[in-house]
Amino acid sequence: MGSSARKSSLSVLGLATAVALLVAAPLALAVDRTEYKAQVEPICKQNAETSASILKGVKGQVQQGKLVPAGGRFVRASGALGKAVTQIAAVEQPPEDTAKLDKWIGYLKEEKSFLQKIGQALKAENKGKASQYAVKLNQSNRRANNTVISFGFNHCRIDSSKFL
Repeated sequence: MGSSARKSSLSVLGLATAVALLVAAPLALAVDRTEYKAQVEPICKQNAETSASILKGVKGQVQQGKLVPAGGRFVRASGALGKAVTQIAAVEQPPEDTAKLDKWIGYLKEEKSFLQKIGQALKAENKGKASQYAVKLNQSNRRANNTVISFGFNHCRIDSSKFL
């Protein structure tokens, strides 16, 4: 093989290596599931604590017919969840889990909406409508939890039954 053929082969090999590195570099820098969980769990923990504080005793308020103040608390909890969902959505996702996590975030947004609707129904003293939304909220909780069960979340698992 002549000198120019060798140089040409080395140039092609060098180009192929550079392309391979350019393709692999973003994959190497992408977060994995463990890193994602480590970033999201504190957000979920903060939201769980905030929601527990806001909704503590709300079940009793509803049972005692204090619907308007209970409704206000559900609206506040909706706002807290909305803030958490915005923070979670901003966390870089593992590329292989993007579809699953986008679906999960969609369920979280749905849950925020149901909390808001429960609050509005209670403020309008419509306990029956609030109960309908509560059923839908619980269904959405199960779908959200099932979507990300493989992540092994602790604080990102949602159980609204303790408040409803």
